Amino acid sequence: MTALIGGVLLAAGVALFILEPVFSRRGAALYGGDDDFDEGAARRRVALTALRDLEYDRATGKLDEDDYEGLKLELSREALVHLGSGLDAGEGEETEAARAARQLEDEIAQIRQAIRAGMQCASCDQVNIIGARYCGHCGERLATGPGPGDASSDGGAS
Repeated sequence: MTALIGGVLLAAGVALFILEPVFSRRGAALYGGDDDFDEGAARRRVALTALRDLEYDRATGKLDEDDYEGLKLELSREALVHLGSGLDAGEGEETEAARAARQLEDEIAQIRQAIRAGMQCASCDQVNIIGARYCGHCGERLATGPGPGDASSDGGAS
């Protein structure tokens, strides 16, 4: 009888240990936290994704320079239209459009840098932030080469 009670208590303890993260409502963030959930941000995200795919196609040799320049111009113009759709007509529109174009080019440069640094996940093709060890989308370990002291800080666990 004592063994039965001990077994039940052990099973209850294991169940509570397994379910503790659910009850405590702790969890890992699945994204960087910089996402905006409005219509303008969604349009901007679509435009940036199209530009990222264009950059990737160029880097892999699927597009030649002429096609790349034409598509980049078209996609950039479309992105600027979506970014500038909420602006008032007037003198400030040109400066706002220039600012939006600069921000767009900065994000493209960050994506290029991440692709060059090997921060694109081999499993799901997500481009991750510089310095990440694991994919922010699927959780796979990124194929970046270990930096100085990286193997010892990881402890070999994955």
